Amino acid sequence: MSDDEESGRYPVNRAQHPAEWIIGAASAIGLLALIGYLAVTALAETDGPPVFEPTVDEVFAAEGVWHARITLRNSGDRTAADVVLQGTAGGGEASEVTFDYVPAGSTRQSALLFDAEPSGLELSVRSYTDP
Repeated sequence: MSDDEESGRYPVNRAQHPAEWIIGAASAIGLLALIGYLAVTALAETDGPPVFEPTVDEVFAAEGVWHARITLRNSGDRTAADVVLQGTAGGGEASEVTFDYVPAGSTRQSALLFDAEPSGLELSVRSYTDP
């Protein structure tokens, strides 16, 4: 037998400190919460396409150019990249803008520029790619 074993310096059956129980319980609760969150997210998530909702926020003239400020919302389940939005005015003039990245559930803002007042402005998404 070694001197350490005889002196009781490293007892095999020592009582555990209360902090060990608290830390162990908190870790177990955190791990269970994470597993539960991931399970609920995986079961509730659908894999539908992006759904675009373009709106005109305001139209104004500045330095001889008409600006149509727009908001593009993606209310779908998937992210879209290189989204091309076209605005066509009542007189037939068209302008388009490309959004690099529109995540699911997000909004992006931009502006379309026109030479004449864009009355009766119609917005449509022309194309997008999957990132």
